[in-house]
Amino acid sequence: MNITKSNKELTANILVVDDTSSNLRVLSKLLQDEGYAVRIALDGATAITIAEAQWPDLILLDILMPEIDGYEVCKQLKNSKKTCDIPVIFLSSLKDIFDKKKAFEVGGVDYIPKTGESEEVLIRIKNQLLIQASKAEIAKLNAELENRVKERTEELELANEQLQKEILQRRKAEDKMLRKALQDPITGLINRSSFFGKLTQSIQQLKKQPNAKFAVFSIDCDCFKKIKNTYGIFEATQLLISIANRLIACFPRSSYIARFEADEFAILLYGVEEFEEVINIAKKTQKSLASPFELEKTNVHANNSIGIVIINDKYDSIESILQDANIALQQSKAKNIYQVFHPEMAFNKSPGKNGATSEDESYLKNAIANQEFIVYYQPVICLSTGKILELEALVHWNHPVYGLISALQFISLAETTGLIVELGYLVILEACQNIIYWQQEHQLNIKVSINLSPQQFKQPDLIQKLDQILDATGIEGKYLKLEIPEKAIIDAPEAAFKTIEKLQSRQIEVIVDDFGKGYCHLNHIALTYLMNFPLKNVKINIMLSEESNNKSLNLKSSWEQNSNNMFELLINLANQMNLKITVKNIESNQQLKYVKSLDCDYGQGITISQPLEKDSLAELLLWTT
Repeated sequence: MNITKSNKELTANILVVDDTSSNLRVLSKLLQDEGYAVRIALDGATAITIAEAQWPDLILLDILMPEIDGYEVCKQLKNSKKTCDIPVIFLSSLKDIFDKKKAFEVGGVDYIPKTGESEEVLIRIKNQLLIQASKAEIAKLNAELENRVKERTEELELANEQLQKEILQRRKAEDKMLRKALQDPITGLINRSSFFGKLTQSIQQLKKQPNAKFAVFSIDCDCFKKIKNTYGIFEATQLLISIANRLIACFPRSSYIARFEADEFAILLYGVEEFEEVINIAKKTQKSLASPFELEKTNVHANNSIGIVIINDKYDSIESILQDANIALQQSKAKNIYQVFHPEMAFNKSPGKNGATSEDESYLKNAIANQEFIVYYQPVICLSTGKILELEALVHWNHPVYGLISALQFISLAETTGLIVELGYLVILEACQNIIYWQQEHQLNIKVSINLSPQQFKQPDLIQKLDQILDATGIEGKYLKLEIPEKAIIDAPEAAFKTIEKLQSRQIEVIVDDFGKGYCHLNHIALTYLMNFPLKNVKINIMLSEESNNKSLNLKSSWEQNSNNMFELLINLANQMNLKITVKNIESNQQLKYVKSLDCDYGQGITISQPLEKDSLAELLLWTT
């Protein structure tokens, strides 16, 4: 392949894989008009067959396809010696960086949005072909050098001197070609691939020098498409060059400034000594970009948003850095001022439609896909004997950057986005797997209770899903206990009754969680479901007693002297209905003593035991049983 030719003269074999015929036609015509030889495939299996014949120089691969998706196709190509060196560029309508992470992990070299501009598409393809041509040229040069060394043994000193000169010249040529492949053709800035390389080096440096400080700026000027559509590509290109020049003027020379796509830029700032320094640069940049740009036909004002991440030794991947930079960038767009990322942004962002932004949902989806959730278990004891009777499963988010995060910080987000259902089944599956683990490895038969959200309890396929999990793990239903919110029963008692009957037919016990919470009329509770539902156990939050005491001016402050409050009334009602009572959230010895004085059956809380992971829990059970 002659890499010095223009795009029209550049010849290469390109395989386009997409199950949508219209997409194939458009992209094939675009490539053929540029002089490329094009073959198409409508599915992953055909694509693999063509690739194994070593026909294509480059593969454009759709992510979402039936039977074998793009991720799996790319993974199989990279695992084969015949096809592992063929570069794969993903085609996707997904715009969020979090959805692109997997594509890079399975071996993709780049991605092209299906809604991208033709010029961008062709430039990205050309860049990858240049990189491949550079590699081939380097391999060819190395082979030639080895042959020459062998042939010139008699004139070794002279040959070595000559070879050194040739190596130097070829390295210069190699560097020139690689720079061209790693450079944005419009602005002259480094491109995405080069920026990722610099960012990777920074992460590696942090492992050796934890005190080193870096910052990443994510900048979106939100003007390129409008100028292009209004005035044409020349004016839009002129604008990008002007933006690049202003960024160069605002940042220190040691910084790496990259253009990602359209008017999106990223900057890696080295040697950050003080936080104030980052803020000053952000202010300077925002002020500079706010000034009008003088183009040939018009003056343009660009709305700029700046998200900033201060990199520390907790970051161990490019994806986590860019993810947080994007969160800060979205905050900047909402508040019209630069934003520095802090962890609370990941969980406390302004709600949008249906109570959460699309970034919220993507953030949580990414965590579920990466299996970042782990289940801890808190013992429930018999208050009269102190013996551990069962465990409650409590999900935590094992975040790669922020560490272990309790459910209180993300469960409302999961409920708002509807992801609580998928997350709930993951918790049930892991709990069942751990029950089997304790039985097989430690001969421990222990029951585990799991909270069901109202959304999950109302799912029409709940029973079917539970059956699948029981079949897959091989556990008996009697080792599983489901905690149902009281609200889920009262809102739809007939449907709840049928579901509870189906669960109990599988020996799965049902317990009412947060019994009495939010209801002042105890007769309403009793008449609504206690007298009619096949329930044996209720769980009451000890905090109800504290809330009642705070609201009642007539009650004394001592736990032992507090009677006639909502908490005790609920206990009396449960006893009258012959229900077992579990008191949760016991956080002090005083509370534990108080609960025992009321003849409650079971208790749990940090005074009894903190939530434990499965192996620590097994050790505790072995010591106490």
